[in-house]
Amino acid sequence: MTPKQTTTKLAAVKAARTEPRKPDWGTGKNAHIVILRSEEGFFGVDINLVQEIVLMQELTEVPGSANHVAGMTDLRGRVVPVAEFSSLLGYKPGERTDDTRILVVEDSGGHIGLIVDAVTEVMMVEGDKIEDATTIGSIEHDFIIAVAKLDEHLVSLVDVGRLLETADQQSIELAAAA
Repeated sequence: MTPKQTTTKLAAVKAARTEPRKPDWGTGKNAHIVILRSEEGFFGVDINLVQEIVLMQELTEVPGSANHVAGMTDLRGRVVPVAEFSSLLGYKPGERTDDTRILVVEDSGGHIGLIVDAVTEVMMVEGDKIEDATTIGSIEHDFIIAVAKLDEHLVSLVDVGRLLETADQQSIELAAAA
C-alpha cells in the first residue's frame, strides 16, 4: 500500500466515525463505571456507553480483519463486531473462562463487543478518588484518561472511542508497512 493509499484509507476510517460520546472524567468529578478485569489489571468504562454485558458465545471469524478483531456475533438479530479488549491495549488475550464476557459498547453510533476476562462490578466512584491520567504520566496511551483509586486496587479509566481509534490507526499503519 502506498503512503497516499494509507492516508486515504485513514481518512476514510476517520470519516466513517462520528464523534463518540466522551466520558467526562477527571480530578474532582464522579464517574459511574463498569469495572473490567483482565490479566493486565482493572479497567473502567463509562456506564453510559455500555449497552449490555453478555456471556461469551461463539463468534464467526472475519477473514482479513485486524489482529484485535475476534469475529462477529448475532445479538438478538443485530450483527455486532467483537474485539479482544486485551489486544486493543497491546497485550496477548487471556484464556477464556466461565467469567469471560462480551461487553457491548456504543461506538460512533454503532456497537462493538469487547471480550473481557470478567466484569467485576458497576459502581459510582467519587471524584476525590479519581486522578487525571496526565498527572501520572500516561502519554503513551491517550485512551487511559484517568485512574480511580479504590481501596482494593487502581482502576484505569478508558475512553473507548480513543481506544478504538488508536487500534484502527495502528491496523492501517501495519497494513501500509506490509
